[in-house]
Parts: sequence; structure tokens; C-alpha cells
Amino acid sequence: MLLQAQRAAVPVMRDVDVYAEQLRGLERDLAKGVLRDEEFAAMRAEIGRRMISAARASGHQPNPSAQDRGLWAFAGGSILACLLGAGLYSQIGAPSVPDSPIAERYAQSETLKANRLAQETAEARTPANDTATDPDYVQLVTELRAALEARPGDIQGHELLAKAESRLGNFTSAHQAQARVLELKGAEATADEWYAYAELLIMAADTYISREAETALREALRRDPNHKLALFRMGMYFDAIGRPDRTFGIWRKLLEAGPETAPYIPLIRRTITDLAQIAGVNYDPPAVKGPSAEDMQSAAEMSAEDRSAMIASMVTGLADRLATEGGPAPDWAQLIVAYGVLGETTSAREIFDEAVQVFASRPGDLEILQGAAQSAGIWP
Repeated sequence: MLLQAQRAAVPVMRDVDVYAEQLRGLERDLAKGVLRDEEFAAMRAEIGRRMISAARASGHQPNPSAQDRGLWAFAGGSILACLLGAGLYSQIGAPSVPDSPIAERYAQSETLKANRLAQETAEARTPANDTATDPDYVQLVTELRAALEARPGDIQGHELLAKAESRLGNFTSAHQAQARVLELKGAEATADEWYAYAELLIMAADTYISREAETALREALRRDPNHKLALFRMGMYFDAIGRPDRTFGIWRKLLEAGPETAPYIPLIRRTITDLAQIAGVNYDPPAVKGPSAEDMQSAAEMSAEDRSAMIASMVTGLADRLATEGGPAPDWAQLIVAYGVLGETTSAREIFDEAVQVFASRPGDLEILQGAAQSAGIWP
């Protein structure tokens, strides 16, 4: 199993380090004012529980890939695990502090939900965009904006503008253009179009899922209850409002449905066990799936040249679209995974490096990209 082999090569305290970085990220968000005090406290408690679990588990998993250093890694990891466990236990698991009843947690979640920031407020607290731009492309986009002022009912024009603004990193302008598309299409707007709007809102708010973004995700799911990317984002939303049990239910279905190459699968695989523990469910994630029987039959009926051409066409099409129009992090992750499947690790690394620059200021998207890179065998 590729993913299992990769996990075996990970340093002892990698999972603990991930949760430590999440705690530091929460502190940064609190300092910026993106999180309220009660949101910060609830999310810190959940991450703390996962951190304790990872710290305890790591004490029994020395790194087998480096025997000369394994003893030191194991000893250092065990000491750090004890320190982390003691520190966090003193805050969230002391005998004098009883577990929060389910009703209390649900009430707290409702409070977090009610206190979610509006989109405008979330965007106001987002760092300024410093994406490098091509002057010629900027000029083309400026001309497109002017043309649409004279043709406000041009649906295709606004669709193109939304993509162009996104490529420039102007996500606020991009979601405004996509909102115009939805307005013009009305009831005919598709689940994909509503999801695109939600994703642009999230990107404009530096991965924060605002009230408006939640509404857009629900609109996408109302049109297509099985829209996988919208479901994945809703899972992230539920985790943010203190309902990791809801996240587990959604992500479990996504994981079991596959495909393994989906950009969100690596992140789900890394967190599903912790989510299951918090939800009080004994859960063993399914093994990594290979191609379905139908996929294998279809591929078997093709010549080697046709198979190669089909795969190359799919990958090239996605690569061209991202190069010309840009796109959300899951699309970049999909391309990274695709190159990994093809064994083109150099191309996967190049795309990963480029995507990291594009999403450098967006921790949530960087986590998706790192998961895809891990699946492609180029991370860490």
C-alpha cells in the first residue's frame, strides 16, 4: 500500500507537529480578529484532544526507515509527547474538569454557527493580495471589465471575468462576477456554478467559510446532494463550528466512495481516524482502492496508444486550464495526483511548487496541496 508505506516513513512526531501548527494558526487567526474568543477556545480544545491522541500514539511508533537515528527520534518523541500531553491535559483533560455533555457541545456549536463572520467582515481581515501579475493580462482583464459594463447581461462574459479575476488573485471581484452569473441564470444555475461561487468566497476570505459561503455550498448541495467538492467543504465547515462528528459522517462517505485520486482524499485519510474517535465510532479506513472493474474493462479494450493518449489528453487539458484560467486548490491537487499516477514526479513537483506560490497565504489550501503531494510521492 503506497500510502501506508509513506506513513511508515514519516518521522515520529509528524502528526503532533501538524496539530501544533494548527494551534499556532488558530492563535494567528485570533490575533487578526478572524476568530472570536469562544470559537478559538472550542477549536483549540478539539485540536488539543487530537494532539494528545497523536502524541500518545507516536510513543509506540519509532521511525523504521532510519535505525541509526530511530532511538533518538523515539526518545525525543516520547519526551515531547509527555510534555505535550501533560500541558494539554492540564487545560482540557484535568480530573477536576468534567467532559462537556453532548447537549452543551451542541449548544456551543450553535453559538459558533451564529457567530460566523459575514463575508464582507471576513474579507476585511484577510491579508492583501500580493500575487505577481502579467501586465498584458491585467490589461486584457481591464478591457473585459469595461466591455461588460456595456453588456451587463452577457453570461459568458461574466463567467470569463470570474475566472480571469481569480487568476489575478482578485477573489472578491471574481466572486462578484460569479454572483452575476448566478443572478442571470436564476433557477437554471447548476450545482457546479454554485460551488464555484462558494469556492471563490472562501478564497477571498483566506479559506474562512463565511455565512454566505455556507449558503452557497448548501445551494450547490440542494441541486446535487452528491457534489463531492461541496460535501468536502461542508465537512470543513462543520469541523470549524465544533461538529467534527458531522464532518466524520460526510468525509467517511467521500473516502469510501473514492476515487483515490480525488484531491481531498489524502487530507481525509490523515484525519478520519481522529474524527472517528471524537465521534465515538470504531472505524477502520478502507484500504487504498485501485481501479474499478469497469475502469479496468474499459482500459483493457483500448490499445496501449489509445490509453496513453486518453490519459495525456486529460492531464494536458487540466494543466492548460490551470495555466490559462487558474483554479481552486483542489484542481491543482488533482493535477499533482495525476502526474504522480503517471510516474511523472518531476512534473508533479513543478506543479506543486507553483501551486504553493499561488496559495502561499492560504493555510487550508496548502494542506490540500501537501496531501496531494504526499499521494503523488513527492512529499515530504
